[in-house]
Amino acid sequence: MVTHSVDDRRPTLVTRLYVAGMWAARDKRAFEGAARTLRTARARQRAGDRPPTPWTRLRTRTSSDRRHGMTTWTVWPRRARPVVRVLYLHGGGYVHPLTVDYWRLARALVRTPAEVVVPAYPLAPDAGVDDVLPLLEDLAAELVTGELPVVLMGDSAGGALVLEVARALADRGTPPAHVVGLSPWLDATLDEREVADLEATDPMLAESGLRAAGRWWAAPYAPGHPRVSPVGLDLAGLPPITVHVGDRDILRPAVDRLLDRARVAHAIVHLHEVTAMFHVWMTRPLPEARRTRRQIVHLLRRVATGPTLRSRDGL
Repeated sequence: MVTHSVDDRRPTLVTRLYVAGMWAARDKRAFEGAARTLRTARARQRAGDRPPTPWTRLRTRTSSDRRHGMTTWTVWPRRARPVVRVLYLHGGGYVHPLTVDYWRLARALVRTPAEVVVPAYPLAPDAGVDDVLPLLEDLAAELVTGELPVVLMGDSAGGALVLEVARALADRGTPPAHVVGLSPWLDATLDEREVADLEATDPMLAESGLRAAGRWWAAPYAPGHPRVSPVGLDLAGLPPITVHVGDRDILRPAVDRLLDRARVAHAIVHLHEVTAMFHVWMTRPLPEARRTRRQIVHLLRRVATGPTLRSRDGL
């Protein structure tokens, strides 16, 4: 079953000003051309992953340890007992580390109440899919053995990774309860004809640098290989999938291809599309982002109630 909802409300003034600031700051430069993309990635990798912010540590309980060769943070509610566990895989085009914006999202998820596990996985070009995906699969396999239902969630590149990990868990006979992709990067080739047109409206991403990052991550595979681009993944037998995407995102076109495959595979996929939103807006300090974060928390609560409710409203 495939369902599609559209939030076509006009963007708030706060968001319009925020996007104008993104254009003025030329945020797209981080992915303009292979050389600039690599320089920017190297600089951010040297700065390192941003740990939970002081506000996150004040509002939640946090811990960090090494799991499967990765520094992994876990965030819990201070008082409530978690009813669901979220494995969150961050985006960044496979080349950028964790930023402070992810801890804003993690704090929201904790309010479910949820336990949120965030690994800092190795990055391209020094690591690739065959180096990293097995680590994430083993971490996920460890988490699903507990009593709490597990939701795999990720944005951008992380949105691709959670689908790949879900496929591996399903093949092992231990699928997660749900998969959530936030502006997922489903096709590393960016070959859809609509991508070039959308780039003019996307204040954050440029296809030239993304293509390079996709090649670095994919090696030795072609970027279009299903292990790299889950738009070609076998969706049969996967748990319900929820996707959030904005219509100003150059990664938007591949979502339609995923929906087509879901119909053929009789998979449960629900798409939430928000008009005038850019890539991974739900991590930002915006009214529309808070709205989307509340929707995600409501989804987690429904997942926690049990399998009888997971097909309701396309979930």
